[in-house]
Amino acid sequence: MEILTPWTGEILALCMLLVLNGRIFWTRRTRLDALSLLGPFSVLTSVLAALAWGLRCANIAIIVLSVVCSIINYRSLVRLSQKLLVDAYSVKFFVTSLVLLIITILFLAIEIQARPVRLQTLRYNVEVKREFFSCGIVPEELFYIQKANEVSDKRNLTLFTFYNKDQKAQKDAVIVFVPDVLAESLSYEPYFILLARKGWTVLSADLYKQDFKSDPDLKNTRFLRRFSLIWKSFSLGGSEGIKKQVDFQPRSKKFRPIYESSWKALAQIARERYPNKKIFAVGDSSSGLPLSKMASIFNGSPYLDLKKIPEYTTPGYGFVAQTNPIFSWLFLGKSRDKTSFEPSWCATQTMKQLNEFLLNGENK
Repeated sequence: MEILTPWTGEILALCMLLVLNGRIFWTRRTRLDALSLLGPFSVLTSVLAALAWGLRCANIAIIVLSVVCSIINYRSLVRLSQKLLVDAYSVKFFVTSLVLLIITILFLAIEIQARPVRLQTLRYNVEVKREFFSCGIVPEELFYIQKANEVSDKRNLTLFTFYNKDQKAQKDAVIVFVPDVLAESLSYEPYFILLARKGWTVLSADLYKQDFKSDPDLKNTRFLRRFSLIWKSFSLGGSEGIKKQVDFQPRSKKFRPIYESSWKALAQIARERYPNKKIFAVGDSSSGLPLSKMASIFNGSPYLDLKKIPEYTTPGYGFVAQTNPIFSWLFLGKSRDKTSFEPSWCATQTMKQLNEFLLNGENK
């Protein structure tokens, strides 16, 4: 199945605002103004998108716009609740709605122009599976991992599995991947799809310290972690601060329990599901552990750091020129790349090392 992205929720919210503010041109009198409900619905959609995929600059802007539109349409909501028919729109309301409509169209144009570059899984014969787990985080807790089947279960680890639908095309190795905390699994989606297209099964994990009873810090949740790290980098040096975050070594030490628990969880899942396949570990920037630790977790299997591939120009953030073009353009100076050159080249280099690993039993 296709995995939804933050862009989906943002577009849906903006389309609601487009109809809400544009109704001044076609809504007739003697009708209930039911379209005024689109304001609160847009706010709800934006908030749910942020909770599901994490807070983003674009999401904040849309939430603010949705709230403003809802406030402007408060009188219409009151009239609707009282089942009163549409009265004449005042000049002030008409002008305000027109201004908000222009802003909404501008936002929508930017979102469409900077939409993610999606590689269609159906076209590449790739299947994507998403699962939720409850995972202990070392060293505070004893490490454990179990499937979270119920919504009420602690769901602090999301597992993405990318694989080729044709079992005959599947290779004899599994790639396990842990993103940098500045990114998430979906930040590497085109890279995973290109690997799965060639028959490599990819397991990627997003782990968050999401247990509010013992740790109420929102900065450790999916909702705020990436945004807080990026905002801190920006506040320390603007766009240059965000670029320098790639080489900020203390990040690796601070989030080592997250990374170590992620690697252990992936190793256990991979061995249980693919007992006859070899495991190849791939990470990005700070997500790697000391080689001795990686060797103990994966019994000597090789490790590849994407950062060591020269053509990978946004280490730590994933392939944002495809997955988050607005952020890539504003803060990293890279425009939207519909050719997907970087993920394609990185996938080629990864497969090259994988083939050597399978042939020789070690990484050369």
